[in-house]
Amino acid sequence: MKTIAVIGWKNSGKTTLVSNLVSHLSKNNLKVGVVKHAHHTFDIDHPNTDSYKIREAGSFKTTIVSDKRLAYIEEKDSSEIDIEELIYLNKGCDILIFEGFKKIKKLPKIEAHLIKNNKDLLYKSFDNIKLFVSDDTLKHPIKVLRHNQINEIAKEILSDSF
Repeated sequence: MKTIAVIGWKNSGKTTLVSNLVSHLSKNNLKVGVVKHAHHTFDIDHPNTDSYKIREAGSFKTTIVSDKRLAYIEEKDSSEIDIEELIYLNKGCDILIFEGFKKIKKLPKIEAHLIKNNKDLLYKSFDNIKLFVSDDTLKHPIKVLRHNQINEIAKEILSDSF
């Protein structure tokens, strides 16, 4: 399974880029998985549902399954993120895209950037950034593509050098 990360500051186009890549790669018969990093607590089930009641009662692991979907909720004991476990949980994918996870050195990365945000360039501070996706026209020491060049970005991701 090929693994990559799309990183960038808030409102840099990460989610749009990931969504466009998922659409493009899926249309090319690849099974694409996405692991989204959240900086906050979140729920995928809601009050008054059976799964919510079971989880609130203290269930360590809750799995919700129908004929169309499966969702798995596990309460974490620590704040550590185990990339290998996340990869294992997504077995069966041809490509696994992590959105966020800029500090994980193992993952080859794409930095999403927009001039309007006026933010530092992450490739200067983080390891393994292979591609810079931006709307600027400056020279950069790594390959630069535009947000709308999804076909070219996908080719880079699928290349042996990524």
